[in-house]
Amino acid sequence: MGRYTGILGLLTMLGLAFAFSTNRRAIRLKTVGWGLGLQIAFAIFVLRLDIGRRIFQAAGDGANRVLSYSFVGSEFVFGPLGKHNSNIGFIFAFQVLPTVIFICALFAILYHYGIMQFIIRIAAQTEAPVTIRPFLPDLTRSELMTVMTSGMAHVSGSIMAAYFAYGAEPRHVLSAVIMTAPGTILVSKMLVPETEEPKTAGRVVMSEDEIEKESHENLLGAVARGTGDGLHMALNIGAMLIAFLALVALVDGILGGIHNHVAWFPASLESIFGVLFAPIAWLIGIPWR
Repeated sequence: MGRYTGILGLLTMLGLAFAFSTNRRAIRLKTVGWGLGLQIAFAIFVLRLDIGRRIFQAAGDGANRVLSYSFVGSEFVFGPLGKHNSNIGFIFAFQVLPTVIFICALFAILYHYGIMQFIIRIAAQTEAPVTIRPFLPDLTRSELMTVMTSGMAHVSGSIMAAYFAYGAEPRHVLSAVIMTAPGTILVSKMLVPETEEPKTAGRVVMSEDEIEKESHENLLGAVARGTGDGLHMALNIGAMLIAFLALVALVDGILGGIHNHVAWFPASLESIFGVLFAPIAWLIGIPWR
C-alpha cells in the first residue's frame, strides 16, 4: 500500500484544488497536464538519471559557495557572531539575515545588467516577489496567486543558507525546489485560473518609469538600492520570527497549564496540529508512525 500512497495523495491534492477553485470552468486541462508531466519528468531526471544527479550536485555546490560569501560581510560587521561555523554557535540574526541583504544586492546587480529579466522570461515569472518586484503592479489575480503560492512552497536563498548551515545536502534542497515549481503553478492555476490577459504574456517588458530609473542608475546605485531592500526584508523577517515564536510559546504555555489540570487536554499546538494534519502527512508519503 505504501508505494501507492503518493498516487492517492496526488489525486487528493488535485481534488482539493478543484473543489476550492474560484472558477472551475476556467481550469485549463493543458495546464494540469503540463504541470503533472513536468513534475514527473523533473523527478525522473533528478532521481533516476546520473547526469541529473551530477548537474544538481554541481548546482548545489555552486549555490552553497555563492551564499557562503555573505559570511565575509557579516563577519566583518559582527565579528565572531557573524562567522560561518562559529565556535559561539549558530545565531540566526547574525548568520542568516545578512544573507538576505546579500541576495537582494546580488539580484539588484543582475537586474542592472538585464540578466534577471532573462531568467524571469525563462522561469515564466514564478520566482519569489523580490525577483519580480518591478512587475508586481501589473500582475493579474491569477499571476499574483502563483507568486504567493510559490513563496510559500519554495525555499528562498536565505532559508537555503540556513538549511546548509544545519548540514542539509544542497543537491537535495535544490532538487526539491525544482520539482516543486511545476506543482506550484499547477495548484495555483487550478485555485485561481487565468481569466485576464497578462501584460507580460510571452515577454518581459518593464515600465517606462522603471526603464528610465534603471538606465540612469549605475552599478553602485543598484547595489545600494538592493541592499536597502534587503535590509528592510531582513528586519521584517527577524521581527516576524520574534513575534510569531513568542506568540506560539504563549499559546503553548496556556495549553500546557490547562493540560496540567485536565489530562486529556492537548498540551501544545504541536500535539493539536500533529493530530489534525497526520492524514495529510500520510498522503504525501510520510509513514503513519
